[in-house]
Amino acid sequence: MIDILLATYNGSKFLKNQIDSISSQTYKDYLILVRDDGSTDNTLNIIKTCIAKYPDRIKLIEDGKGRLGPAHNFANLLNHAQSNYIMFCDQDDIWLPNKIELSLKAMKE
Repeated sequence: MIDILLATYNGSKFLKNQIDSISSQTYKDYLILVRDDGSTDNTLNIIKTCIAKYPDRIKLIEDGKGRLGPAHNFANLLNHAQSNYIMFCDQDDIWLPNKIELSLKAMKE
């Protein structure tokens, strides 16, 4: 299992494409942990729509801590990770279909 940490903030323009690129991975044993940092756009709605589509693959962290900034947002997500392997992901990335598979192989080597 791999935990994928996704810190979001006003990423509605890119977020759905990023989550779709992760869901299309060749390696399927992962959980996306998402924490939004107080977005004022449609980011939270997109996250909730994606959770409805992929309920076993995405978990929204709602901790009430408010705006932390990018570094602390990711650091907070690390506190929720439970897997032996962790990947970080930006909301505006697009992952090639074998990114997790190749990254996990490299980590294990």
